[in-house]
Amino acid sequence: MSVRTISGLVALNASFAALGLSVLYALRGFSCWQDAARLAGLGHLLGVAGFGVVWTELLVLGVPFDRWSIVATLILGIAGACLAGRLLGRPVPRLPRGPGVTTLALLVTAGGVALVGLLLEALFRAARLQSLQAFDAWAFWVPKAKALYFFEELDQQVFTVSAGPTYPPLLPIMDAAAFHAMGSVDVVTLHLQFWFLLLGAVAAVAGCLYRHVPAWLLWPSLLVVLVVPRFGERLLTPQADVLVDVFFVVAALLVALWLEDGERWRLGAAAVLLAGATLTKREGILFAAVVVLAGLVASWRTRRSAWPRLGGVALVVVAAAIPWRLWYRAHDVTGEAPGDLGLGVSADRAVDALRLSLDVLFETSLWSLVPYLLLLALAAGLAWGDRRLGAYFAVVLGAAFLGGAWVTYSYADIPITANEALNPIVRYTAALVVLAAAAMPLLLASVWTRGAPEDTA
Repeated sequence: MSVRTISGLVALNASFAALGLSVLYALRGFSCWQDAARLAGLGHLLGVAGFGVVWTELLVLGVPFDRWSIVATLILGIAGACLAGRLLGRPVPRLPRGPGVTTLALLVTAGGVALVGLLLEALFRAARLQSLQAFDAWAFWVPKAKALYFFEELDQQVFTVSAGPTYPPLLPIMDAAAFHAMGSVDVVTLHLQFWFLLLGAVAAVAGCLYRHVPAWLLWPSLLVVLVVPRFGERLLTPQADVLVDVFFVVAALLVALWLEDGERWRLGAAAVLLAGATLTKREGILFAAVVVLAGLVASWRTRRSAWPRLGGVALVVVAAAIPWRLWYRAHDVTGEAPGDLGLGVSADRAVDALRLSLDVLFETSLWSLVPYLLLLALAAGLAWGDRRLGAYFAVVLGAAFLGGAWVTYSYADIPITANEALNPIVRYTAALVVLAAAAMPLLLASVWTRGAPEDTA
């Protein structure tokens, strides 16, 4: 731990944010610098996802992953996206305009930022000295990152023999980039990289919802999710769970907002995040399918125009996922999914898997009251708010919940237990809890206003 290593991580994540903001500039442009600052968190996540997707494909093609190629990728990505934005006629950001919000909203926002900031500051101090303890982290996630750092390629021995050989390489790519930024394989300071991801996720949700929900709904929802018992320092564990959850939740939020205002740039950003999710963890494929399915259901009335665009999102995700699958199949690695999709397993196991998923979802020692609050917000949205928005989140939650039960049901070697060392259902369910931070304020705002907000981002 030193100023040098921390400065390297700051520079790396600033580069991710610059890359993502450049992509946003190409997709939508910015009316002012205030607008760009509001979406900086979303830009950071887009930068991480885009960088990881591009480098997955480059590594499959055999391009060396060294320090200078990382720098070149970031510079070329930023320059290319900015050039595309200019060619598309996107407006150049101007000086900030007036805030245009009430004093009460400013006070609530300031209070929310202060409280979230205190929590993040405490997590930062914890991350600075946190040792590598999680089993999956030291068993295969970090060793894969070390192999990328030292060998500059998808080393066949490490990536096909260590545990989880079918797990996609986006997280090891990000970790190896962090090692290069720090100048060494510092597995303690590496935890700060996940703190930056958490910061970006909070800023992304807040920035996307800023003009769509009142501040008094936004910040309490974020806080109540961040302080659930199971999270804490687990948010900083160098594993893929939090990253895939963040990609999924922010992409689902973007599609929900697209249903409200029809801004097509949101689908472009969601496609990048979902592509990143599929290359972060195997569940990312399921999460991407859930978001697209929910979008199809919620846009039924406008299906002629909406479904082709959602189909484009699906095509981007599939195209991003294929090269990695081809790579590990070429190296005789199998086992990403059960051969018969679990159809040969008994009906009793299906009932037990559903019961386990329900027990885990409503376990207050893990998630406090967040799942109950989410269901109450969903019921209120369906009864008195925007029913299309309510239907969208109902499908997202329902399909994702059933997907978790299917994982337990279909893999016969996974026991029916909430023990995280034996069954991933607790880590999987965390995605539904994180989704509450985005879904609750949006659903309750639709009840409060009895319709969609007028302003768009």
